[in-house]
Amino acid sequence: MSRPLNPRYTFPEFIVGRSNEAAYTAASAAAVAPGRLYNPILITGGTGLGKTHLAHAVTAESVIRPGRRAELVTADDFLRLLSQGVAAGDPTAALGAMREADLLVIDDVHVLDRHGAAQDALASLAAHAVATEHQLLLTSDDASGSDMLAKRLVGHFRSAHVATLGAPDWAHRVAILHAKAKTLGIVLPPSVAHHLAAQCEGSVRELEGSITRLQAVAALDGSSLSLALARRALPTKQRAGAVSSGAQAVQEAVAAEWGVSPAALVGEGRTRALAEPRRIGMLLCRDLLALSIREIGAAFGDRDSSTVLSALERARSDLARDSAMADRVARLRELLAVTAPSPR
Repeated sequence: MSRPLNPRYTFPEFIVGRSNEAAYTAASAAAVAPGRLYNPILITGGTGLGKTHLAHAVTAESVIRPGRRAELVTADDFLRLLSQGVAAGDPTAALGAMREADLLVIDDVHVLDRHGAAQDALASLAAHAVATEHQLLLTSDDASGSDMLAKRLVGHFRSAHVATLGAPDWAHRVAILHAKAKTLGIVLPPSVAHHLAAQCEGSVRELEGSITRLQAVAALDGSSLSLALARRALPTKQRAGAVSSGAQAVQEAVAAEWGVSPAALVGEGRTRALAEPRRIGMLLCRDLLALSIREIGAAFGDRDSSTVLSALERARSDLARDSAMADRVARLRELLAVTAPSPR
């Protein structure tokens, strides 16, 4: 009955960041000690953020443990088995294997939203799992409140836990891209990773699709992966604030290092306490993200090109003569987990 496991969907292949750490931790706990810490567990989030990956990973981690029985089904599987049981006159018998599993994972339970009998059967399974310390882990889409059924269900149990998967931030997206490139056996230049991370802000699936598509274009052209190829092969998203996601990551890191607020960096203040980190932020956006002068100006409070050019020149001059500042900027580059490409 259990679904075949995707060999790529394992815990080591799941790239952890701030947006998914809570869900990863809960799933890991379920695999190591089912029914002990959180039960049931609901992992909720949008499409392509890793719900199914974690569902397969926790199951894969469980089945390799001696004497452990794990079952992974989708909500559609659940409905089909329940219907077969009803037709045979014994709906509970069809779900017997699920009741006996040490770990039961049901993917996409939001599908059950309009199936009253299935909801009752799921509630019965949940109660049985908690009573017998068998682990139940559910995943649900959170679009338009479609996860409310699952949240109502787990809300009945004091030991329940809800973990939400959010969209990855810029640094997390860069890490995901490099991990995907590694699995494909390709070298992804930092400038290309930064460009893709700025363009693909939605889901992990979209990120991985972008690098696969870029690899295909490079193979057809007989060319190497480069920023120029990425800009040509993948459509650029036009939106207010230009490439705000990557710039925001840089601004937050610089603001923390200099002890100012990110909002102040893009504001009108011209004191040295603000002008210096603002120049460094612009420089990092140029070097790390390969943003154009116009994009940098837009990201820093709609400043004009001459202001940006002057700031970049001053920042490079400051770094050349001030070793302490150069060390601070080097730490920022490391914090952002990138190696800067050569300035254009």
